[in-house]
Formats: sequence, structure tokens, C-alpha cells
Amino acid sequence: RPAVAMSASAASLAGVRAPAVRSAAAKSASVTKRARVSARPARAARGVLQVAAAGDAAVESLQFLKPEEAKAVRDAFGTPAYVYDLARLEEQAEKALAFPNAFGLTVRYAMKASPNAAILKVFRKKGLNIDASSGYEVRRAVKAGFDYADISLSTQEFPDFFPELVERGLKVNACSLSQLEAFGEAFPGGEIGLRFNPGLGSGGTGKTNVGGPSSSFGIWHELLPEAKALCEKYELNVVRIHTHIGSGSDPAVWMKTSGMSLDLCREFPTVKTLNLGGGYKVGRMAYEKSTDLQIVGAPVKELFEAYKAETGTELRLEIEPGTFLLANSCAIVTTVQDKVTTGTDEGHVFLKLDAGMTEVLRPSLYAAQHPLVAVAADGTTPKTLAKYVVVGHCCESGDLLTPGPDDAESIAEREMGAVERGDMLVIEGAGAYCAGMSSKNYNSFPEAPEVMRGRDGTMHLIRKKQSLEQILENEVELADDAC
Repeated sequence: RPAVAMSASAASLAGVRAPAVRSAAAKSASVTKRARVSARPARAARGVLQVAAAGDAAVESLQFLKPEEAKAVRDAFGTPAYVYDLARLEEQAEKALAFPNAFGLTVRYAMKASPNAAILKVFRKKGLNIDASSGYEVRRAVKAGFDYADISLSTQEFPDFFPELVERGLKVNACSLSQLEAFGEAFPGGEIGLRFNPGLGSGGTGKTNVGGPSSSFGIWHELLPEAKALCEKYELNVVRIHTHIGSGSDPAVWMKTSGMSLDLCREFPTVKTLNLGGGYKVGRMAYEKSTDLQIVGAPVKELFEAYKAETGTELRLEIEPGTFLLANSCAIVTTVQDKVTTGTDEGHVFLKLDAGMTEVLRPSLYAAQHPLVAVAADGTTPKTLAKYVVVGHCCESGDLLTPGPDDAESIAEREMGAVERGDMLVIEGAGAYCAGMSSKNYNSFPEAPEVMRGRDGTMHLIRKKQSLEQILENEVELADDAC
């Protein structure tokens, strides 16, 4: 293998195997030595995580809505209501499309983040493809205008109808040995992608970590011989390798995984594409940090160039952002429908919203932090501040919008504009894994409407509020003589 010129940052962060320069760089690669599995995420390389600039990370103020626009949304559509900003969606798509790459790039929107057809249409027009997590997402994307050939399926549940999808052009990444065998039986001699669990992971929380020994996602890397045997048995051509380590992942671990993923590519000479997943950390709160894609991508580009120098193969890069595209591109307008207190010593003042885990489950599930911005009922900004614990409308003690950081079991007071019943609270950073991951119809609350804010500020309804009849429409009445 030839010695290849390569920056120390790329070699040390990724632990790439081939180039001669790597061995010297690796001796001083403290970041690589510090990289560990998800229970103890690696410290980020200096300069990789940047304090998000204004407009990239949410702070305790409105991000794109004006106070009077929040009132207009409530007047027109009621609350709660999701409001997406078209300009921000397009801006984030352009940033993703500018990810550094050596030999071509495909950006796949991880549509599980928010699968509304209007959002899919925005990203399709920007040139993004789709990462689907179920067969039903595939069909939903097709209905939104995507071709089957533009969609890649990586799924925990292999759909019974996958042969129909593949025959129409769908790309499949086998995420287990049984999925690989099922594909081989249906399409001997076909082209397949393999998703591997590289043996380490990283996420914003343990629940968003999808790599390492505690994760079921992907083929465990030590089962590589079994995977190769199945590919030989069915004469499959492995054209893609896929890895994904978690959402909100540490960039140092992400880049180390990139090097490990290239090692997997070396095992399959027919590989043309390496998909490195997504999971780029996005700051929603003022104190949180966001990943700079240019800084993270530059050493990955060098790895691909070194791989070509070693093997002669020009690998295409695929990434699958979801949170990066959506997180700060949406807000939820809610109404404060009650205000209660539990005393003055150890108690709290609670704001009860007309929204909660039915609209934004992340705080209850992950102790995720979302900016909460008060807006007076008349569409102005409150003049004074107060501290509150903010809770949702569900009959569930865990329906909490102000958990303590990193602890969904605790509650925390949050300072914001002073409000009374009838005022509004805007939940920022609600674009990803909110509408798409709600606890639908708990307590029989209907799905909230979704609205798209156009470039000129016009509000367009993109999903109606669910009716009671729609909640009940699939129930079948039990005959009196059956009970």
C-alpha cells in the first residue's frame, strides 16, 4: 500500500488503517485514545463543536416568529399548533448539501424526524433523497413525489412487502443477518447494502445511542464472517456499507467510526457508497453547542481520498441528517390554560399548557431541553420575568416540559416572561422528533395542526387538526351479545 499524504487530524480522529502516515499520527492521537462506547462519550476534538451562532441555536427568545405572528397563528388555527419556517428548512438543506466530500455526496433526509408531505416536498425540491425507517415511510415518501430509487430503507422491522418495493427500485440496507438472508432468498445475485454496528456509539442520551453492545441496530461487527458467507451463498453484490452511531453524537466518536467504516468497505471490493448516517448535534438552548459540518466533514473527505489512493476506489458519501435539518426550523404555539401553586417554601408555580407529551415527547423521554418563550395574549412580549415549572395537559406526572438537564425524573424551574391564563408559550426547537414522535391521542387529545410559514410570512396549513371522528374512525363496535 502506498504512503499517502494525509492530515494528522483526519488520521488521528478516524483511526484510519491504511496510509503510512497514520501510525505516526496515531501515537499522539489523544482523541482516538479517549474515544469510548456510549456510556462514556469521547471528548470532542478542539474546534469540532462550535458554540452555535445566532440563528443556528435556539435561545430563550423567539427564533423566527414575531410575537404578533404567534397570536395570528392562534387566531387562525388554534393551539397547540406546529409552525415550520420554509426559509430555515431550505437554509439547513443547503448546509447539508455543502458537506465536504471527495467523490460525490447524497444527502438523505431521515424522514422519521418529521414526515409531513409538505416538508418532504421542500426537501425533494432542494435535491435531497430519503432515508426511510419502515416500509410505510417508503410508501409515504413515494406519495410525496419521491421515486423509489431515491429512497434507502434501513429498518428494525423488515416489511413483508419489501420485494414489491425493491422491484420498483428501492435501495435496501440489511440491518441483521436474518434481513440479509431474506433479501438473498428473494433477490439472489442482487445488489444490497449492509448496516453494521461498529462496536461503539454516541448520542445526546443513552436513549439516542444506536451503536455499541447495548444497541440492536445493525449487524454486529464481529459477525462480519457470517455476513460475508450469506452474501456468497446468494451471490449478492454489496454496494453500500452503512453505519450510524446515534443522534446528538460526539463528533470525535463519529469521525473514529468513519475510519472503522472504511475498514468494513475494504472487506467488500464491490462497495461503491459509504453511508455514515447522521446524528449531528444541534443546539436548541443558548448554552448548547452545534456541530459545524464543514469542520466535521473535512477530515472525512481526507479519509475518502486516502482510501482511493490505497484501493483505487472512489467511494460516494451518503449522510442522513434529520435533526440538523429540522430542529430549529419549527416552533409550537401553545396557550397557558391554567396556573397553580404548591406553596411558597418547597413548592412551585406550575404553568399548565394545552399541549404536552402529545406534541413534544422529548422532554419526558430524554429530559431534552426546549426554549420556552412567553407571549402575552395580545401578541406582545411580557415586561417582567418569573420562574415556573411547565407541564403538559396529559394525566401523567411525566408530562413535563421543564425536566432537569439529563434527568427526566426531576423537575426544574425555568425563568421566562411572566404570564397568566390565556397567554401563550412558544416551544422552540420543535422541528425534529416532535410531530413525528408524539404520543398520539393519549387522553384522546387530537393531533395538532401543522403550519408552514412561507418566505413572505404567510401561514399555510399543511395538516389539519384531527377531529374526534377521525380518532374513532377505525374502532369497530362490539355487538351486545359478544359481551
